[in-house]
Amino acid sequence: MNFPTKLKKLREEKKLKQQDVADKLGIARTTYASYEQGKREPDHATLVKIADFFGVSLDFLLRDASEDFQDEFFKDEAKKILNDPKTFIAARDGEVTDEIVQAALEIIVEQLKEGRKKKSD
Repeated sequence: MNFPTKLKKLREEKKLKQQDVADKLGIARTTYASYEQGKREPDHATLVKIADFFGVSLDFLLRDASEDFQDEFFKDEAKKILNDPKTFIAARDGEVTDEIVQAALEIIVEQLKEGRKKKSD
């Protein structure tokens, strides 16, 4: 999935209009729309603002991987839960899905395995 498609999908996931995102980023709606249409590419500073606004990494935004978008989205959401569970869950108003919880558990198990491996070295 390419950058314009991811950008549109992230916006739609949050149920926002292009104008809402443009206002938060401090750019014109037409500029933001051109990013979603693939007619323009944002500069580095704007990319960072976009990633921060949607709570995803630059790598996630820019990598045109064949990985399923939803799996990556769930992993990003799970990392947020792990970093600050109380604030994030409260902010989501109960929208945390079983898939996000499952992704969080997988990350925890991975981290535990890595920790055990390091201790045995």
